[in-house]
Amino acid sequence: MRITFALVVGLTLATITQAGETPAETARRANAGALTAINSAPDGGKTGESPFAWSVNWYLGRVMSGCRVWANDDWMAPTEETLLKLVDKMATGPDGYKGFIGPYEYNAKEYWCDGQVSDAILIKHMLEFAMIVKENPALQAKYQKSCDLFIEIAKKDLIEKWAVRGTLIEDGPFAGYIHWDTFCKPDDIGGKWFRVARPGEGDNPMPCHPFNKAMDMATCMLQIYYLTGDESYKETATKIHARFKASLNRFDGYYTWNYWEPISMTDFSFFGIHVPIIHFVDTHPSRPYQHGELYNILLAYNMGVVYTDEDMQRFVKTNLTAMWNGDKENPQWSNSNSRLPGQTAGAPSQAGTLWSVLAPFDATILELLEKATRADDALGQKVLENLKKTPPGFNRKYAPDAVVEEPPWTEGIKESTGQMFAVVIPSVMPMGYPGQTMIVSKAHGEEDDLEIFVKPAAGGEPKRIATNKLGGRWSPMRYNVWDGKIDGVKTPGEYVVIWRYKEGERSWPVTVR
Repeated sequence: MRITFALVVGLTLATITQAGETPAETARRANAGALTAINSAPDGGKTGESPFAWSVNWYLGRVMSGCRVWANDDWMAPTEETLLKLVDKMATGPDGYKGFIGPYEYNAKEYWCDGQVSDAILIKHMLEFAMIVKENPALQAKYQKSCDLFIEIAKKDLIEKWAVRGTLIEDGPFAGYIHWDTFCKPDDIGGKWFRVARPGEGDNPMPCHPFNKAMDMATCMLQIYYLTGDESYKETATKIHARFKASLNRFDGYYTWNYWEPISMTDFSFFGIHVPIIHFVDTHPSRPYQHGELYNILLAYNMGVVYTDEDMQRFVKTNLTAMWNGDKENPQWSNSNSRLPGQTAGAPSQAGTLWSVLAPFDATILELLEKATRADDALGQKVLENLKKTPPGFNRKYAPDAVVEEPPWTEGIKESTGQMFAVVIPSVMPMGYPGQTMIVSKAHGEEDDLEIFVKPAAGGEPKRIATNKLGGRWSPMRYNVWDGKIDGVKTPGEYVVIWRYKEGERSWPVTVR
């Protein structure tokens, strides 16, 4: 199995070779699209997440696919020029770090800023370029200087910057990112930057980012780890993916998951008060999101991080059992949550799609991908040719000898019966006030009891600490507080919170200090 994010993007964002065109001309034309998007912004000026970062990311996905497949000067030389031009678009923020600064995604008229995702989805292409050079020694003499620049940008102006700014949240075995709360006025990048607290919430920090954006950061961390050998990047990426994996809902042998889940008390309406989560918690209705998250998951799997072979089998089963209609000639798709209790397949415009990133694992997905790839798509056909060289199976590209095990707090936990959301925040209980943690639950389905138990991680009989009455198709969030006590006694140590709903279970680790 030899496939990466950039390689897979080429399957759906393919560069179609024009009649009589040389490979060098194809590469130049592919880069021309990216350059047009990049040059829409002045050097060191307005960029930002949307539309700039997402548009450039789309074009660079095609470009990097070609670089990965052919890895020669025809592709690498113009791509180096494109990426260096992208570097020129980075502007300097108030703290001296560079980034892609432009309209704030959620209030573009009033605020400009940079963001984790806009930085990450563009810098990952720089790092992909460096990975290709690392894997092809003949390219190193010509391109290593640019690669060193790209790595330094990623280390300083991506990972270091967002940690120094206090947006990286770590909670025991988990990690994620919150929004930054510092902005400038439109067209005033070099002027005064100011802090904006969450509207109506006093001095509360900003809420967390959804999983896809956190995992984009983790992808860059794993790329840096691959390029430098620095384990610290892998360690943080592991925590980000561990938090995502904890959100996966095992149901009928496959997986469903939510687009967003909270990672800290900043994600609630008032700090420390148990009132509604500020963001919707459910499967994202738009088809690209879960497929995009799988690109990040694949790199983590190939690096030997978090995901087991069984995880990848579950993702395959999700796509072929929960989502596909089984018709190879006229395939139709539903979103991954369509078979959960109380759910429907959804409108065609919001349906799922073929998860082509999983083609290395399964012959049927590879066959469906082949049927969907145009005959005149030289890049897509080359990708298929490379995929067919290795029978479908489980082989980690960058860590073939890695042994990945399930976390101990999931041992013995039954398959869920449709429960969609179960989280404990924080998972490491604070020592001082309030000295407690919040257990948040949500389930779709019939009226029933959702029971919550706690047991020592080392073993022992689970003790029930709460029972929630659920009702109706759209059960509201349920909030329970645990002070770390079992039978009235608080004993420091490691514990597991268990939810039981209709004979199914979810679990979560908690540290009591």
